[in-house]
Amino acid sequence: MNRARLITIAGIVVFAMILVAFGPAPKQAGHDNVLRLAATSPPDSLDSAVSYQAASWNLQVNVYNGLLTYKKVAGHDGNTLVPDIAEAMPVLTDGGRTLTFHLRTGVMFGPPAKREVLPSDFKYTIERNAKIPSQGSFYYSVVNGFDKVSKSKKGSISGIDADDQARTLVFHLSRPDATFLNVLAMPFSFVVPKGLPLRDMSQSGFSSATGPYMFTEYDPSRRIVMKRNPSFKQWTKDSPDGHVDEIDMQLGVSQDNAITLFTQDKVDVPLTGIPTSKLPWLMNSKEWRPYLHLEETTRTPYIWMNNTTKPFDNVKVRQAVNWAINRRALVKLGGGAGVPSSTILPPSMPGYTGKNLYPKQDLAKAKQLVAESGVDMSKEITIWCTTAAPAPDMAAYLQAQLEAIGFSARTRCVDPSAFYQVTGAVATHAQIGFASWGADFPEGSNFIDVLFNGKYINPVQPNNMARYRGKDKEIDAANKLMNFDVRAKAWGQLDEEIQADAPWAPLSHGIARELVGKRVGDYVYHPVYEMLYMLATVDGSGTPNDKQHEHEAKMPGSDDNTGGDNS
Repeated sequence: MNRARLITIAGIVVFAMILVAFGPAPKQAGHDNVLRLAATSPPDSLDSAVSYQAASWNLQVNVYNGLLTYKKVAGHDGNTLVPDIAEAMPVLTDGGRTLTFHLRTGVMFGPPAKREVLPSDFKYTIERNAKIPSQGSFYYSVVNGFDKVSKSKKGSISGIDADDQARTLVFHLSRPDATFLNVLAMPFSFVVPKGLPLRDMSQSGFSSATGPYMFTEYDPSRRIVMKRNPSFKQWTKDSPDGHVDEIDMQLGVSQDNAITLFTQDKVDVPLTGIPTSKLPWLMNSKEWRPYLHLEETTRTPYIWMNNTTKPFDNVKVRQAVNWAINRRALVKLGGGAGVPSSTILPPSMPGYTGKNLYPKQDLAKAKQLVAESGVDMSKEITIWCTTAAPAPDMAAYLQAQLEAIGFSARTRCVDPSAFYQVTGAVATHAQIGFASWGADFPEGSNFIDVLFNGKYINPVQPNNMARYRGKDKEIDAANKLMNFDVRAKAWGQLDEEIQADAPWAPLSHGIARELVGKRVGDYVYHPVYEMLYMLATVDGSGTPNDKQHEHEAKMPGSDDNTGGDNS
């Protein structure tokens, strides 16, 4: 989700300082206090139980809260877990199988609920995840009773005890889980009020906000609007109040049009991506280059191959695809922001080894593997991609490479908002396509387990797009490890073994290019949530605009010098 993102404190003097640090940000009515965003496509959902794209989470973190969150700072410190609606980190007992939380008082739901958040709301939140089509439901299988409710779609989860009077919430797990605290900081765990309907609430009134903003308008073809939540009062520095009064996202904006609007000062942050044709101009413009930020991400774009459909049920064909592609060429087609690599784990992820099994293109080896495979070459292969640039160009490149090694192929592109629903449905029989994965949290299981464990394959919309089952036992064994250093080594070993099985052809590790307008200050890019809109200021917002536009340092993959051995 799709999808590596701050404040201060200190009789009468103390009270005044608390007001400065934790009171509402100074406000100024009018258009100037609006942060203006532009995107090509709508997010997959605004309902935190349903959405699983970075574009959705990037918005929801400004609106909703969970028991835990991450420090609202840039860089690796932004991966640090801290209490949010929980008063403190949980008390662990029973060998790590029981987690006890105490909730803060005074955290309120905004309209329409307009009441205090209770422990029973959190229990309902997890039960709702079990009863509706939530892409994150698998994360809670470790909670006793969750799978039973998920299967029956009724009843209560036995492994969660909520005491509203004592303000405690207790989780009983079937086994110790080293990453469950990370799960509780994910948007899937953002609290909703008891009784919220068991359906996607994106266009049905939304869930009541707990954060500084609330969704007030959503038209998938036109715009998303977030305005201040009147019930919000800041409780920690990592649940900050917002500076701007409104966040307005215009939808349906093409890449070229977004850049035009940006240079006309009609859009502050274009989220469309930068067209390849505009990049040299931006990189060399004295006026606009200072507003182009280069950010390291924990994202791996890749080509998935369905291991249950021909010809990709044959490992030699999958390996052939890995040898047939020029990863450097694909990075350039994608805009040049990335380091070519065939590893699954990105460099910033624990367990990364840097061992590329497919270091550079070798068409002769690819053709040899296809010949050895003995597969039927007469049937056309369909390559799936989104309609958003540059995906069609990348799909056309893959088509040419498949044809170069003897296959016939065609491309089929669908809207980004529907891509995973369409290609993930078993009835589609999708053979091969493009996707991208960004870490939900900083631990190797979030790549290797979530994306390659066969138990997460489902007939509707699996994360395991390759429908790969080759390392289930080894993945389950690694998941039982509680020492994070030992776990990291296990994930690194599995990275190499899965590369050899080739359910994917990983392409690169991402460098994000963020354009941030001249009137925007207090820019913070978070390792999980990307740009933190609640921290941004705009000229006229009533807060100092620090003009943080000096991110000029070259990063690997930030230009045509993409680095890496892949060529």
